[in-house]
Amino acid sequence: MRRARIIGVGSYHPKNLITNEELSKRIGEPISINFEKKVGILQRYITGPDESTADLAYEAAKRALEMANVSPKDIDLIILATDTPEYITPPTSAIVQGRLGAINAGFFDINASCAGFAGSLAVASKMIMADDSLNKILVIGAYNMSKFVDYNTPGLSAIFADGGGAVVLTSTEEDAGFLASKFIGDGTQYDFLGIYDGGAKNPFRRDNPKDQLLTSLKPLPPDRNLKMWPPLVKEVVEKAGYKVKDIDHIFFTQINKSVILEVMDTLGLDRSKTTTIMEKYGYTGSACLPMALDDAVKNNRIKKGDLIVFVGSGVGFSMAASAFIY
Repeated sequence: MRRARIIGVGSYHPKNLITNEELSKRIGEPISINFEKKVGILQRYITGPDESTADLAYEAAKRALEMANVSPKDIDLIILATDTPEYITPPTSAIVQGRLGAINAGFFDINASCAGFAGSLAVASKMIMADDSLNKILVIGAYNMSKFVDYNTPGLSAIFADGGGAVVLTSTEEDAGFLASKFIGDGTQYDFLGIYDGGAKNPFRRDNPKDQLLTSLKPLPPDRNLKMWPPLVKEVVEKAGYKVKDIDHIFFTQINKSVILEVMDTLGLDRSKTTTIMEKYGYTGSACLPMALDDAVKNNRIKKGDLIVFVGSGVGFSMAASAFIY
């Protein structure tokens, strides 16, 4: 049976490091100890004026290709998950394809907010399984939310950061690779948190640039992930023919460390079977899952043959889960 298998992983973060102590001085009030313990964010990396989403994606992609020992010319398709694109159009994947010299690759972007990478993995895997002309797909998650957050104000500035992560998928006949996926969402919640200016509904108004920043219109349900992640995980692994107890490692959207640990307890999984990176990188949205995977691979926390699960969650709201044999 033709499947899609992960053979390369890479990640990248900008050089501009801001610790909680430094951010506290900038915004004029302390980042609380409770925030650090609950959310888990101790620092973050953000881009400067000379670096943007395509740069993050390109650097992560190079590293994934190097690990996979795959030439850019061997890539058949590039899928880039982001909700902070380089431009409204053309797609950010076009820039990355050109810079990599992936001359034989088609490309497109996916915007499912922070669920984009988990969903893109499933889309790419199913395309490989269905189309024997697609043998290698580069899947990238890139996040440059610092360009849309006022880092001189409290609240959102403590959470969001920038980064890129990527994986190389290849076709295989081995008994490994992609197993199953599940998508859920509720589009009636589109108006909770987002960037609402700059599109066709509300074109840019240069007289008030703050309208173009990340804006919270309604409070996000604080227990959404606690309630929805466990049944989503259960459904996707059972769809793949496994039980939750069979999971060797699971990666969640890196938005809140205490929530991730509580979900692990709810699932009955040892906490050692997940990886958190928000303490090092902050919240990197659509890039956080591949960045966490790269961290786990580099630290020998997963091995060939492991059952691994990716769970992505973002505003809109959307969720996606994908299960693989690594």
